[in-house]
Amino acid sequence: MKRKVLLFNPPVGFYQRCEDRCQANVEGSASATLRACNDLGYMAAVLRKLNYEAKIMDYPAEKMKWDNYINDFKDFMPDVVVMSITTATIEQDMESFKIAKEIKPEVITIAKGAHFLSCSCEELNKNIYKVMDFALSGESEFIIEDLIKTIDNNQPVREVKGLLYWNYEKTEILKTLKPNFRDDLDSLPFPARDLMKNKLYPRPDTGKPMATISVSRGCPSSCIYCLTPTVSGKKVRKRSAKNIVDEIQECVEKYGIKDLFFKADTFTIDKKWVTEVCEEILVRGLKVEWGANSRVKPLDPETLKLMKKAGCWLIAFGIESGSEETLEKTKKNATKTEALQAVKWAKEAHLKISGYYLIGFPWETSKHIEETINFAKELDCDYSEFHIVTPFEGTELYEQIKGTKLLDESATGHDTFINPVMKTHYLSTKELLNFKNKALKEVYLKPAYIFKTLKGIKSTNELKNYTKFGIRMLKNMLIKTIQD
Repeated sequence: MKRKVLLFNPPVGFYQRCEDRCQANVEGSASATLRACNDLGYMAAVLRKLNYEAKIMDYPAEKMKWDNYINDFKDFMPDVVVMSITTATIEQDMESFKIAKEIKPEVITIAKGAHFLSCSCEELNKNIYKVMDFALSGESEFIIEDLIKTIDNNQPVREVKGLLYWNYEKTEILKTLKPNFRDDLDSLPFPARDLMKNKLYPRPDTGKPMATISVSRGCPSSCIYCLTPTVSGKKVRKRSAKNIVDEIQECVEKYGIKDLFFKADTFTIDKKWVTEVCEEILVRGLKVEWGANSRVKPLDPETLKLMKKAGCWLIAFGIESGSEETLEKTKKNATKTEALQAVKWAKEAHLKISGYYLIGFPWETSKHIEETINFAKELDCDYSEFHIVTPFEGTELYEQIKGTKLLDESATGHDTFINPVMKTHYLSTKELLNFKNKALKEVYLKPAYIFKTLKGIKSTNELKNYTKFGIRMLKNMLIKTIQD
């Protein structure tokens, strides 16, 4: 009889759990939409190769509650459960393992998430974590295979790299050696999309199912606030163009999905590779539409035009700030002039643009944030997202401010979208929330922006989705800010 594994997002919050480096609160964002649970899909595909029967459940996406999880567990009675956590929800997430152990004490409980890459073992030495048998500290698709093979062969888990586990007496969390980042990304099976309800992950404007294609990992930049070097490494590791487009073709032919998001820490960093991917799509005659993340440099108009020809409709830039001082201090290695040029080129290529901004760095005053708001208005992107800075463990920013009075609380177990954990030397967390609301109002409620957006809507379905996001944004702006 096959052993069974349940891979799931617990019924806690509405977060991007598949995005280890950016665990966004989707409902708290202005324009974000939930992305497919590829992390679970990859692990399910790997475990199927080990002769496991796999089941994937995304409870928040299905708007399901604890009763649904309990009933699913009792019906399926898995031998192993694998959960994707976020730093903000980890303490609540552990209730899933507690329930699993109460129903089936011998079940093996495994958690994955960026939190385990940077947190101290001491932080996890709490009773609430004793229901967790293992945590994966690294690229979960590779570690899960090593762990399950080791367990099934009754071998000592201490030899598995990238693992946190309890000692025999359950008095101390132990950590194994850090695994090396793997270059052989083409060796991974495609995510088990037949186990995922793909309609739960819509493209934000049209509402059509949107598949996430993980095309590369890693970023050579040194931005002080970013978890990417910890999560994916500084070396850019790319899948081959053929392997990527094979997966795209499977999405189209097997699942009927023609809308895609290319997951990469920075998609456009290698012009030759981008060209190969685009030309492979065009050679196969695949009629798909896709979006991707990019830095504002390196970039050129020819690459953007080719991306558009191959189906790209959206490019997302991490612009971060309108303050040159902030760009320099965060080691962004990009200027406002370069951001202006990149946005100009993208508009000339007839691509829609998402602009991402950060406010609330330790040195920032109201002047810095006003510069960012004004710059966002000048760039006039189709979508703009303003986040308040969170100093995640594992970043240079965290090392700079830990132990200071700027850090009010830990990001662990904390929804930083509505209750920031860090103030600046000059602004309280309440003032930062007010600036975030001011930014959203000034960018999205401009008559010119509203007219441009309405003019570009092509269907009643798009109108419905834009209206939904507008209502969500207004609702978020009305949330009562925290007290100083």
